[in-house]
Amino acid sequence: MTVPDTPAAPAHFTMTEEEIIAKFPDRLRGYDLFRKMGSPKHVVAPMVDQSELAWRILSRRYGAHLCYTPMFHAKSFSDPRSKYFSEHWQTDSEDRPVIVQFCANDPDILLKAAALVAGQADAVDLNLGCPQNIARRGRYGSYLMEDWDLISRLIRKLHENLEIPVTAKIRVFPDVAKTVEYAKMVEAAGAQIIT
Repeated sequence: MTVPDTPAAPAHFTMTEEEIIAKFPDRLRGYDLFRKMGSPKHVVAPMVDQSELAWRILSRRYGAHLCYTPMFHAKSFSDPRSKYFSEHWQTDSEDRPVIVQFCANDPDILLKAAALVAGQADAVDLNLGCPQNIARRGRYGSYLMEDWDLISRLIRKLHENLEIPVTAKIRVFPDVAKTVEYAKMVEAAGAQIIT
């Protein structure tokens, strides 16, 4: 009986999982991340222009266990001197656990933006589900669903270089089997939680 060959890792996988674990030995993975965040049951999902700090504080007061930020545009967010950054990024010591959500289509810019919140968030989320027209015009969110290579490169860039975990919000395909393959690709690239 012959054993099928293990598929080669994509070229943008510059590190093995063992090397990534050695680089970030304290970074949580999968269920360990979920448990560290208190195994949240009441989660406030990211809402455009609604999930700012004041909303997250109020949500926690009424029982939220985990809050997401609004979706931030990685390119606009990546310059800490920008008006966009100063107007949009707010947090405090009570704002935990919190996951910061970004939309992006450039792995380097995404990493630059995510690095700015690494010490103040529990994870960074890549929005692969936004169906709004702005996402179509900007080529991010659900409009990347057919570009699996780019999605893998975005997630892998964070997984290999960011000290906190990466998660991903996805949409399902009409075909269940394709959705399962899509989720497997997102997980293999390094997403620790998929919503």
